Amino acid sequence: MRTTPQISEHLEDIESYISKKLIPSFTGHHVGIDHRAIFTLPVRHGGLAIENPMEIADREYQNSLRMTEVLWRAIFNQEQNIRIADTEDQKLIDEVRKQKEEKFIQVKFEAINHLSPKDARFVALACEKGASSWLSSLPLEEYGFSLNKQEFKDAVAMRYNFPIEGRSKTCICGEENTQDHSLICKRGGFTSIRHNTIRDTTASLLEKICYGVEVEPALLPVGNRKLPPGSNVKDGARSDIVARGFWTPLDKAYFDIRVLHPGAKSNENKSFDKMYNQHEEEKKRLYNSRIQDIEHGTFTPLVFSTSGGMSKECNKFMKKLSEGLSFKTQQAYSDTISYVRRRLRFELLKTTLISIRGHRGRFYQRPIDLDEMDLNLIADYRDKD
Repeated sequence: MRTTPQISEHLEDIESYISKKLIPSFTGHHVGIDHRAIFTLPVRHGGLAIENPMEIADREYQNSLRMTEVLWRAIFNQEQNIRIADTEDQKLIDEVRKQKEEKFIQVKFEAINHLSPKDARFVALACEKGASSWLSSLPLEEYGFSLNKQEFKDAVAMRYNFPIEGRSKTCICGEENTQDHSLICKRGGFTSIRHNTIRDTTASLLEKICYGVEVEPALLPVGNRKLPPGSNVKDGARSDIVARGFWTPLDKAYFDIRVLHPGAKSNENKSFDKMYNQHEEEKKRLYNSRIQDIEHGTFTPLVFSTSGGMSKECNKFMKKLSEGLSFKTQQAYSDTISYVRRRLRFELLKTTLISIRGHRGRFYQRPIDLDEMDLNLIADYRDKD
């Protein structure tokens, strides 16, 4: 495409195969024009980076001409010496990147305007920082960065609010088994698995750079101290993680994790900032004063979403954690924070997929109470005969 002009119309069969065969093969659905346009975008813009060859062929050819102009003119004129200024070359690269980015934003804006509000919200969720890292990762099984065929299909379906086939229509709790319900229903313990997985992974990363790391540490009793309304004053209360030396040397840092679902009724009509802030404030109201006044430590709420996003304070935590890991391992900060985000993203994704298809039990009639049962079942059966 970058070497041959005016070939876009000859690529129609390729685009037809991509739209009608390739995309349905891993999404399980034939998508419309608007979703096809979304799929052409990079994953950071909520797409799948499956470009439409008909649309980019002529543009890529023109970009190639611009980038190689000095070279092809020198070859055409049979020049003996070719001089390429690094600054001019970089300027061209930056201009091309800027034009591409503007085009991505335009395509996304136009496509989202034709989607339903709920579908548009799903695309916006996919654009959150780190939410799409699972799509740009190498499938390395030893790091847990891999999905099987069914998991990948389900993950793509969840990303774009597509129906997921092969699921029961009614949950064991009696509610309609929608995707949103599957991610908030407490039956089966899948919400706890999701929370505990993120908690344990976060603690294991903290152990690399802090000391005194403990999972679910018991908080000191409040006693007669008066705390602000809404504080958790129960004896035996616990936070999720404590570590020494994270924010400041020697001091204890307490963390409490929450994994929210943006599709829950309490979140679905809120902006992302408001949604995350509300959950952060709820955690702070419960623990902040108690930990500062009684424990003399710091408290940080770590709020994640099932779609892969995270709150502002959680982002600050990730950066600080990655700085420590980068220093400890002597590896680049960019590589370190990419690994941390990707690892947590895969664990969020996998535990979310478990919630979607996990077995929560089955409907059954209430068994006879043990006190009401004649345990000599054989004799009881003969008496009835």
